[in-house]
Amino acid sequence: METGTLIAALALIVAFGGLMLNGRKESRTDAASMAEIKAGLNTVNSGVNEIRVDLRKIQEDLNEHTDRLARVETMAKSNSHRLDVLEGKK
Repeated sequence: METGTLIAALALIVAFGGLMLNGRKESRTDAASMAEIKAGLNTVNSGVNEIRVDLRKIQEDLNEHTDRLARVETMAKSNSHRLDVLEGKK
């Protein structure tokens, strides 16, 4: 074999090896990026779940307040009627 052909073959082998190493580095970088993204999504998911729990609690409180308000309105109406009756008797 000629020296030039030998050098060209050796350069081809070195270039191929470099491409293989670079591809592995990129896949490591991609895996690290995906891990960061997954961790971020897990954090967001946890936050959304906490918000759902808080929202359920707020809805329960609102329903309770609605019931209490209805009772207060009924009592106010009854008391108003009583006052009207008392004033009419005076």
